[in-house]
Amino acid sequence: MKIHIALVVQEGMKDHLQKLVNDHKTFLSDNYIISTKGTAEYLHEKTEVVVNKVVNSGQEGGDISIANMLLEGGIDVAIFLLNPIRYFPHCQDAYALMRVCNFKNIPLAMNMKTADLILSDISRES
Repeated sequence: MKIHIALVVQEGMKDHLQKLVNDHKTFLSDNYIISTKGTAEYLHEKTEVVVNKVVNSGQEGGDISIANMLLEGGIDVAIFLLNPIRYFPHCQDAYALMRVCNFKNIPLAMNMKTADLILSDISRES
């Protein structure tokens, strides 16, 4: 059974996501990836991992779309690499996504170390 993994990243963190995806390429390729438009385009350009479902960009409600998918049970793991230095106008949308993960008890990684630990652990279990 495929695991549904949301991959989302804010501007300034895409190189980090590229490294994470390359480090876990086999595992991610074997599962179902959901992402925002900008992140999906970046992944398509920089890695060979296929994004199976693309939602709007974060500025256009993509983070809220992913939060809704989390509420409906359509996502098993969320990786949302936040830029710790820069504030974005849609940061409240990101906060909503974090709250939904907490409410639904969905693993959420917001930095590289946590994302690596979660993906490593899940790949060992499957």
